[in-house]
Parts: sequence; C-alpha cells; structure tokens
Amino acid sequence: MSTRDHTSTFIVVGVLIVMFGITFALMAPSARKAEADEAAATGAANTLLHALGRGDGAEACGVLTKPAATALTTQQGQEDCPAAVRDLADSLTAAERAAVAAMKLTDDDTRAEKRRTTHTVRLDTNPFGYTRFLVDRQDDEWRVIRME
Repeated sequence: MSTRDHTSTFIVVGVLIVMFGITFALMAPSARKAEADEAAATGAANTLLHALGRGDGAEACGVLTKPAATALTTQQGQEDCPAAVRDLADSLTAAERAAVAAMKLTDDDTRAEKRRTTHTVRLDTNPFGYTRFLVDRQDDEWRVIRME
C-alpha cells in the first residue's frame, strides 16, 4: 500500500469515528432521559400500589390525577378518594396485604407509549384485579391517570 492509500484510509476511518461520536453524543442524552422517565413512571406506580395495600389514602390519592381519583371514588361508592382507598384496603386479607407490600414493579414492567409522555406499567396478579396503570408526567410530577 502506498502512503497515499494509507492517508485515504486514515481519513475515512477518522471521519467514521467523528460521525459515530456525534451520533452517540446526540442520542445518549435522549436515551438517559427515556430511562429516567421509565424509572419515574415505575416509581409512581409502585407508590400507588403500596399505598393502596396499606390503605394510605393521602399517599395514594396524591399519586392519582383528579379524574383517576374520582373514578376510584365512584368505583368504591365512597364520598372521597381517601375513603375509597381505605375501603379497598379493608377488603384485603392479611395475606393479600402482605403480597401487595412485597410486590416490586420494575422498569421491565414499564413501556413508554409512542405518543406523549404516557407510560403503561403492567401489573402481576394482585388482589385489586388491576392489570396495568397508565402513568403520565403532569406539571413535572408523575401521576397515575388510569387504573385498569
């Protein structure tokens, strides 16, 4: 190989390295944000699940959006969200409460929706009968917008 061929090869390799570096630099922050959003959505779902199991109305209702809290209140036939949470928890046996306390949702249970900031968090079998929580960032806080 001539010196000219070596120079051309080094130039091509150099350009490829620079292009890879730029691509990585642009994509890495986006990937880190997506991971952080996924973790935050999962955290909100865990907070709600455990608060429901303990009957902690203040914490559970604090994670729910107003429409979700209203839906839970109506579903349980109560006057307000904290009473609905207590009613739901009171329907559990001691073993069911322990099972809910031991549940740990992970990022593997969470999937970002293609549009917006909504995440679906899948739930394992639980005494409440919920199969998933829809979680969304609203005013810089992660809240459960629907329990299904």
